[in-house]
Amino acid sequence: MLRQLILLGIGFVFMSLISNASAQTSFFSPTLSEYRSSGWTLSIGGAGLGGSNSPFNEEWLIANPTSGTIDTLYSGTWTPQGRVHFAGGVGRIFIAKNPILADRFSINILGSKRTITETFEGVIDGQDSVVVGSGSALNIGVFADVLKAITLTQKVFLEVGIGAGYRVDFSSEFDFETSTPLAVVDAENSPFSASFEFVMGGGLKIKRGKFIRVQFAADILQLAPINSTAKLPWRVGYYRPYRAMISWDLFGLKPVKPTGSCAAPTHSEKSKELFGKKMRGWGRAKNKRNKKN
Repeated sequence: MLRQLILLGIGFVFMSLISNASAQTSFFSPTLSEYRSSGWTLSIGGAGLGGSNSPFNEEWLIANPTSGTIDTLYSGTWTPQGRVHFAGGVGRIFIAKNPILADRFSINILGSKRTITETFEGVIDGQDSVVVGSGSALNIGVFADVLKAITLTQKVFLEVGIGAGYRVDFSSEFDFETSTPLAVVDAENSPFSASFEFVMGGGLKIKRGKFIRVQFAADILQLAPINSTAKLPWRVGYYRPYRAMISWDLFGLKPVKPTGSCAAPTHSEKSKELFGKKMRGWGRAKNKRNKKN
């Protein structure tokens, strides 16, 4: 279901970008008249691992050098259990002054906790066995997204986009009850991972310069060998990190530009009228006449 949703969203992004490729105005263009083109964005929500509650079968086959046959080292069912954890962060969001394919760009630092428990039930070396593995870590990542708004009303818009993320796991703890013959499963993995992601959601203009957005993002391509394997985040299952966030975008007012003063010669239009060449010339001519008299 998640994969179908992501593919549908990608198609929606592609069609919306093509149909608006020549646009030079956006939902956020009026904001630029009085507010800065960049602002702070504060985000809270939840993060989890897609597929972390879906059992799957796996077996490990090896060639027997003595008999020349294929032996089954283990065969059984993995049952993972993952949870959704609180996520939050801060970042900057930028409004494109001349939007074509995108009207905003964002850079965010987001953090959350990750946990997973994987239970194996099956046959190991010809014997019925149960193996339980668990892992947890504090995950912090930097995410850069390109966003496009699709206007519904003067205050409501939909949002689609694509981006990339780079994550690091801190305070990682992993534990398996047994190390034979699943030692390779419990091997140390790199704490670093990276991916491309898909973003979709919607937003509301609270008032000029302030927006609230609801956003869902999920990995569409996980990069290896940055994390040494295509299996994320850690052990056996093929998991897809995702997050659902509420974000507040706050754009500050532009600084007030000085209008100039007519009390002294400056480069403003008002000063040019009062201290122009004609006026200075009239003053000099009057002084000359006074000297003659």
